[in-house]
Amino acid sequence: MSSVEPAARQPALFEKVPGPESPEGETRPADGAKTVLETISPSRAGDFKQCPLLFRFRAIDRLPEPVTPPQARGTTAHLALERLFDLAAAERTPERLFDLFREEWTALRATPEYSGLFDDLDAERQWGIDSLRVVANYARLEDPTSVTPVERELMLAEDLGEIVVRGILDRMDERPDGELVIIDYKTGTAPPERFALPAFFALKIYALLVQRQSGRTPAELRLMYLGNSTVYSIEIDRNTLDGIERQILALATTIRAALERDNFPPKPSALCRWCSFQDLCPEGQAYAKPEPALPLG
Repeated sequence: MSSVEPAARQPALFEKVPGPESPEGETRPADGAKTVLETISPSRAGDFKQCPLLFRFRAIDRLPEPVTPPQARGTTAHLALERLFDLAAAERTPERLFDLFREEWTALRATPEYSGLFDDLDAERQWGIDSLRVVANYARLEDPTSVTPVERELMLAEDLGEIVVRGILDRMDERPDGELVIIDYKTGTAPPERFALPAFFALKIYALLVQRQSGRTPAELRLMYLGNSTVYSIEIDRNTLDGIERQILALATTIRAALERDNFPPKPSALCRWCSFQDLCPEGQAYAKPEPALPLG
């Protein structure tokens, strides 16, 4: 998730198994089947840590979330950057990346999910100009002619015994010292560094999956924020991944308990301002509102 996972490749998060009739107030499928946790992605695991109610809306109720212009920018940029590395090194120019972005958006805007995203052509054109400015920042972060990714858009799945973890990794490189680096693109603006650590949670899970499948322990996780040309990175080791495996197993246990009790409380935070489900969450609505101005005099 990668941050952005193509819908066609998104694995089912839950399977249905026979269950008793739902008692009043418990959310279960209408056919009487009980919702059971079978697999989880790094993105959904991050949702539960951020806010259990957000997890429920996305993973259990599967409520629709209309695509927003920033999300469209992220999807289009990821597709363009993936294709950039299909080219010979000398062809990986900013102008070619712009062309790839335009090509990918032309294809996306013709789909039902993305059509009608903008009120008029002027709004779409301004979004495109702003998007190309963001994409242009990529060249400030690294020289694509000197990069040879080991993997791109890599589908990973691993059975940890109690839960199957699945996800799509943006990119993995190999450093000159032979160590693996896991990279995630972000088209937004980087938060202050002290607030960026939670964003590494999903990358740690991907590193765990890579380690279990290849036997190689990634040494570095890297977040590339194109919005303001910022890179955050952390070093990891086998102990880090042992700890993240314990966290995932504990999280699976907690989610199963929440499913049994149908108890997914909201966890208000500054992120409520960007939540698609504010209208369904009074606590989130209250948190997302700006602080009232102090009276003068």
